[in-house]
Amino acid sequence: MPAAMVEYYKFKDVVKPGMPILLAISWPEELEGEYKSSVYDYSLEKKIMRIAMPSFKGRLIPLPKGTRAYVKIVDKSSLYTFQGTVIWSGTWKEDNLPSTIITIPERVRRVQRRRFNRLPIRLIGKYRKENEDEYHTFSTIDFSAGGMLMVVGEELKVGDKIFVTMKLKPGLELVDHPAIVRREAGMDKTTLQRFYGVEFQEVDMQLEKRLVRFVMEKEIEYRKKGIIY
Repeated sequence: MPAAMVEYYKFKDVVKPGMPILLAISWPEELEGEYKSSVYDYSLEKKIMRIAMPSFKGRLIPLPKGTRAYVKIVDKSSLYTFQGTVIWSGTWKEDNLPSTIITIPERVRRVQRRRFNRLPIRLIGKYRKENEDEYHTFSTIDFSAGGMLMVVGEELKVGDKIFVTMKLKPGLELVDHPAIVRREAGMDKTTLQRFYGVEFQEVDMQLEKRLVRFVMEKEIEYRKKGIIY
């Protein structure tokens, strides 16, 4: 399974005022979710950054001191990420802008952006090939709102159309949902299981939002448990 390309950069070399930010809040629990913000300015000497007061569904949220956030600073082709802690929220006296102060590291991780966030979510489901009635079991190595890396016992070909049935959580499942095999990702020579990258088809806006939300909830859960950082 190919890993995402991850590199480290000095904070000062890549972060600029005005860059958009996404904050995934994992604690306190009542504030769990993803918030929008942007960079105002920062001090490398004090290791802090001032950002626009984060918003959730269009409403400004003054995050309390001690709030832990996984920060994603958005560039055109990349995400620069780090863990930060809120140390202050309020109106900045110098310009009267609602602001939040958060801790910053000396270096940030650069991750190439995908259209959809992909996480190592383990799920079990079944699929059938186009024009066939027989179902086969599969499991996932990772999952996103756009597709998944699946493990199967039989050989598939790039371009094959399959129909996927899987339960993601109570109230959210895919039933005979169409998907296309986009790439071969290797084979385990011991178990003879095969790995394929699959892209979901016919995902309407409502379903896409629900899938994105599912992955975001899992990301927050995994960060709280220390499964991902």
